[in-house]
Amino acid sequence: MTVHWTQALATMAVQHLWQSALLFALAALVVGRSRINAEARSWALCVAFVLAAASPLLVLLPRAAPTTVEVAQQAVLPLATEAPVPVAAQKVDGITNTIPASTTPTLVHGAVLIWLLGTLWGLTRLGQGAWQARRLHRSARHSPQHEALLGGELPAGASVALSDIAPGPMVVGLWSPRILVPTTMASTLPPAALRDLLLHEAAHIRRHDLWITAAQRALLAVYWWSPFLHLLGRRLDLAREMACDEQAALRTGSGRGYADSLLAGIAGLMTQRGHSAPLAVGMSATRSGLSQRIDGLLRLDRRSTRWTTRFGWGALCAVALVAHVGVTVAATPRLGNAIIVAENETATTSRTVSPQAEQLLSAAGTGDISRVQHLVKTGVAVDTQVSGDGTALIIAAKQGELAMVDALLVLGAQPDLASRGDGNPLIAAARRGHLPVVERLVGAGADVNRIVAYDETPLINAARSGDVDTVAYLVEHGADVNLGVVADFGQWRSPLNQARNDRVRDYLAQRGAVAGRR
Repeated sequence: MTVHWTQALATMAVQHLWQSALLFALAALVVGRSRINAEARSWALCVAFVLAAASPLLVLLPRAAPTTVEVAQQAVLPLATEAPVPVAAQKVDGITNTIPASTTPTLVHGAVLIWLLGTLWGLTRLGQGAWQARRLHRSARHSPQHEALLGGELPAGASVALSDIAPGPMVVGLWSPRILVPTTMASTLPPAALRDLLLHEAAHIRRHDLWITAAQRALLAVYWWSPFLHLLGRRLDLAREMACDEQAALRTGSGRGYADSLLAGIAGLMTQRGHSAPLAVGMSATRSGLSQRIDGLLRLDRRSTRWTTRFGWGALCAVALVAHVGVTVAATPRLGNAIIVAENETATTSRTVSPQAEQLLSAAGTGDISRVQHLVKTGVAVDTQVSGDGTALIIAAKQGELAMVDALLVLGAQPDLASRGDGNPLIAAARRGHLPVVERLVGAGADVNRIVAYDETPLINAARSGDVDTVAYLVEHGADVNLGVVADFGQWRSPLNQARNDRVRDYLAQRGAVAGRR
């Protein structure tokens, strides 16, 4: 069973914020201050950026199988009388996700919708950038003369071309990279300076920066609302430019000489900043970025850092990133299924499920009563369990199949048998608001106050469903309106603070339900 996708996205967003904030702090305090070269720094920041974008996906991994102690702790009713912060929650197919009571499911869905719309807009802009880059690529004129300036430094499969519309030197074309040189720059810049700038663009091609930039922009479109990912992206952009500066300067033999060429080439680009295509790699022209690039180039000519010092800083950066991975893996909650079939209250733990058992649950899910009867008569236990689905009676109750519920009860199915992660039959029916099934199960002896670890009580689940008739039936048949449980992270859940709408809340309040613990 899996949590609803909107809840999964909301959880991922929360996890991303603290994870990306921690990574940005590491990038600023460790990577940014390290004495490693620009090439190594750019790749360290690239790893940090990928981790910030990918780490929230850990929430989709399977949960660890719960221990007996954890189950017991959840089922214990606390005696404290302090009033906790009210909590609202939604449960989908056996997994509960908590959000503050002041935040309704509607607000969560609205926030997720805004996220998706923003992502669509960002990807649309990225598509427009790809179209602009293609237009630049196709309109440029091949220039063997400028390719000759690079000689053997031109990467295989790449070319140099003149462009009347390119705002500056840049690389376009994912599959057939082309270095574009503005026509005005080619006619005014000295050949030596132009060659230096072409070496910079050739370094982008060798590093596959165009592909990396495309992936980076796509991830920024997905996390368009993330301030720390955007800050990491800016640091990565600058580090990428400085790495290519370093490669170009090493090929020319002088950091100062390349800095002069960079200043000469960038002087005419400042007024055109912001017009480059999103899927093109070109020179950065921000004042702060340019200052850092020039400082880095000047340090090349007087670099005296020993290799042991650089190695030590590189190791520290690697350790910081690995430590972040460890913290993230340990601290990120899991919303997926437990890998191992959990032990229920009456059955022993099972790691394998027979094909006949799966057939029984499948038949219960499709309403095939004759098939269910045949399988039980041939020896399949009517209460057999399958991880992630529960029992045949739980499946029938969840789907509101009254005829199947009746057939299974006749065959001896236990109305109170719990399956961890799926509740029990009465909880499954109450969760979906299937009142006829609830009535039948209560009539068969199901306990209306049964507490099931990780699934609370029938009344709590009925309150979540928003079906006031189901809530009223359970209360009229003995359900305690103040029976609650301690759930994740010590949160107190009761029928009242889990009620989905005002009708249910008003009914419970009239029946004596209170907001705090009793």
